[in-house]
Amino acid sequence: MAEVAGGAPPQAWGTESALTWRKTLEWLGKHTSLPIVLKGVQTHEDAYAATLFPAVKAIIISNHGGRALDTAPPPIQVLLEIRKFCPQVLDCIDVLVDGGVKRGTDVVKALALGAKGVGIGRAALYGLSVGGEKGVERVLKILADETQTAMRLLGVKNVSELSLQHINTSALKSRLFDGSSGLEEIERKLQSKL
Repeated sequence: MAEVAGGAPPQAWGTESALTWRKTLEWLGKHTSLPIVLKGVQTHEDAYAATLFPAVKAIIISNHGGRALDTAPPPIQVLLEIRKFCPQVLDCIDVLVDGGVKRGTDVVKALALGAKGVGIGRAALYGLSVGGEKGVERVLKILADETQTAMRLLGVKNVSELSLQHINTSALKSRLFDGSSGLEEIERKLQSKL
């Protein structure tokens, strides 16, 4: 706002083009002691880049409901690409999936691929619009029941037991990026700026 008040043209749409990971994360680190979580990660390269910054404790894979970039890959596909190209990300930081979670089986799939949790905002919003607080409670109960049922049918007692053996990813594999991982280039570019 100060820039606009000083005569700079107002931004019409989008984000600040001069932002960088380093500049933004340094600024955030000075203004909070809370863990930093990056939302809107849409590539395995960005997931890997996040691990190069110690301040980042988690990422949220999200295509913002597909509204940010038409034809952006669904979050579950990005999670599968992380497993393919840089599985170490799943050991370094918490990975959450936000988007496409409509059923308990979607929760189980994300957890089996290595996500620590999922976002279910849209389902809760639908419950709120239909039944207020009780509607949200009902949606959460349905998702919990479906998740438990899916786990029982898979013979899994705890979330920690879920793994790739519990899901079939073959339908998605044809949609995965098939080039090189590109991680060396990411690390080369970012290491000089760390």
